[in-house]
Amino acid sequence: MPEFRILFAIFSFIFGAVFASFAGVIAYRAPKGLSIVKPDSYCPSCKKEIKKSDNIPIFSWIFLGGKCRNCKAKIGAFSFLCEIFGGIGFMLAYLQYGDNTKKMPVFIALMLLVFLFIIIAGIDHETHDIYNITLILYAAIAVFISFYRCAVLNGDIWEYIFGALFGFGFFGAIKLVAKLVLKKDALGSGDIYLVGIGGFMVGVLPLLISIIIATLLGSIIEIIKIKTAKTEREAEIAFGPYLLLGLGLMAIFGETFMKIYWEVLL
Repeated sequence: MPEFRILFAIFSFIFGAVFASFAGVIAYRAPKGLSIVKPDSYCPSCKKEIKKSDNIPIFSWIFLGGKCRNCKAKIGAFSFLCEIFGGIGFMLAYLQYGDNTKKMPVFIALMLLVFLFIIIAGIDHETHDIYNITLILYAAIAVFISFYRCAVLNGDIWEYIFGALFGFGFFGAIKLVAKLVLKKDALGSGDIYLVGIGGFMVGVLPLLISIIIATLLGSIIEIIKIKTAKTEREAEIAFGPYLLLGLGLMAIFGETFMKIYWEVLL
């Protein structure tokens, strides 16, 4: 019934926001070598523990105006954005796959993917680095999704193989040409792996859409940051978060996009 579908969609959003909050903690603490379990959440400025009532995903940041209740220091919007994207990601994954028993394994895999993407994006944004362990986990989830779609949902394995070849080849070529012409790295190796693995997960055309989304969104945001003097023109850009947003959208909607493409556009 539609009422139950709406109810479960709302629950998925809340569930995603909670898990995304923890993903944000991992992304913040892991690069600093801190425990992701202890201590409980605390203010980065005054180091005081954040009360449970002030640690409600999304709402607490809004109600407190993005500030610590104790010292009034500004708390960046990173955790808030993580929670928003996590909630939306879980909800969209449910709406696409969660109410179909046959597709339920894909829904679970996509929830894990959203959780992992937030960790990767957060670490890349702060350190411009992508950890090997996160790439391995990403590859495992991508392989499961692709093979499940082929074995159960009548997917075409060659579509995913060509997607991987296109991803690794295209971004590898960009890195090589930039190195030869500009004498510097335009892309990190981590970005190449993100796209190559993503190609195996979504296929060629959805991967191309992912890259377009990432490029447009990244260009707009980075230009705004330069215009508002929040970053320098020559500053290194973390492209990973934009790629992950595009890949996440196509991981969820790529199947629908391909269906529309083959049935309507052709």
